[in-house]
Amino acid sequence: MLTRLEIDGFKSFERLDITLSPFTVVLGSNAAGKSNLFDAVQLLSNLATRDVAEAVKEMRGEPLELFRQTTSGHSKQIHFVAEVLVDPTVRDPWGTEVRLSHTRIRYEVTLERRETKAGIERIQVASESATPIMRKDDTWAESLHPTKAFRQAYLKYARQKPWLTTDQVDEGLSFSVHQDGKQGRNRPASAAEASVLYSITNAEFPHLFALREEMRHWRLLQLDPALLRRPVPATAADVLDANGSNLAAVLAQMKAETATPERPSGVLADIAFELNSLIPGIAKLDARLNEASREYRIDLTMRDGLPFSSRVVSDGTLRVLALLTLLHDPRHRGLICFEEPENGVHPGRIHQLVQRLREMVMVPQSFEIGDAVVPLSQLLLNSHSPVVLSALLDKELRARHGTIFFADVASVIDPGCTGVRRKTRLRSVRQHPQWGLISAEAEPGQQVSDLEVRKVLETVGGEG
Repeated sequence: MLTRLEIDGFKSFERLDITLSPFTVVLGSNAAGKSNLFDAVQLLSNLATRDVAEAVKEMRGEPLELFRQTTSGHSKQIHFVAEVLVDPTVRDPWGTEVRLSHTRIRYEVTLERRETKAGIERIQVASESATPIMRKDDTWAESLHPTKAFRQAYLKYARQKPWLTTDQVDEGLSFSVHQDGKQGRNRPASAAEASVLYSITNAEFPHLFALREEMRHWRLLQLDPALLRRPVPATAADVLDANGSNLAAVLAQMKAETATPERPSGVLADIAFELNSLIPGIAKLDARLNEASREYRIDLTMRDGLPFSSRVVSDGTLRVLALLTLLHDPRHRGLICFEEPENGVHPGRIHQLVQRLREMVMVPQSFEIGDAVVPLSQLLLNSHSPVVLSALLDKELRARHGTIFFADVASVIDPGCTGVRRKTRLRSVRQHPQWGLISAEAEPGQQVSDLEVRKVLETVGGEG
């Protein structure tokens, strides 16, 4: 679970510092930087699982465009800080399972543009660290008011020394991986084209591996309706891809795992029921394997008994179906970034959709003894819809669950400088005391006023 994010020098961000809830929504107009926030999360995730060249290749825009544009040109460095809560138990690909003694970790990484040869520039890792967040310093956990059961199950604070540092030695900078169940090791940091985290592929360093696994499960869900409606090869993965291209295979797997003689469709019957509550007219959902083509296909049956394949279902229906599939998939874990969940849903049913999305995440305030210790889950949504905002507020215009940020663009003028630069600003809406999270925005005290909230809500009637 990503609990705090600091970004400096990446795209439109300059010294951004925000605290995140399990359920966080960013609202703002186009070009305010909402998608850039998702890109930052995706780049961090990529750095944990790919070398730098591959990590930046998947991003929107050219590599140079990832670095913030200033009055004097593009910045030389991108600096990220991610404070996370990792799952208390980690299992590596070879079946080794380790219970962690510390679950709150602060990870920092700096990328730098370096000229390796005349006219040839590469992006390299300049520094990297992973340090424990101590109980006395864990303002996120304290302000969230978790239950005693959640504290006992998920919040561990036994480590005092760092797991990873960047140190100056006689030979130059060095990445030092410190002892964590195994003797540590050092690696030169003069020309690092991958993060140290990328090299931790098993549980021999359990806390760093747990951090890598957490970041590996940060996903930007970019559902493509054209891919959602296509048949899926029988060999497709059964965990939903970021673009949704294997949706039929995921549904078929969930059906096979949950079907009983009394409920031959298994959990697909529940998904169909909820899909009908959001998009009326749907009576039945099925996912089956076509033996001739060896492909999975999705079929929907309407209340009048007419069957339809996913090839003719609307884009909005398929997007909502993919979201509901994630909700009901017991293998779901990690952070999901999702843009404009309201697309394809009638405004009158957005409140219901938001409620279901909130139920998708781990809620520390309601976790009780007897609840299964399941992988942590989190949602980061962005939207420009005032209807989504109205679904998130109580009568006093406070965030009822989680955190709401307004995104906009602010001008920055340095003393003695004639140039003006622009940056993305995130300001938080007042929160219900039950949540109590305080944004660590670099410009403290800047919250969204009730007047601004009302002005956005007044446009609800114009959204059709």
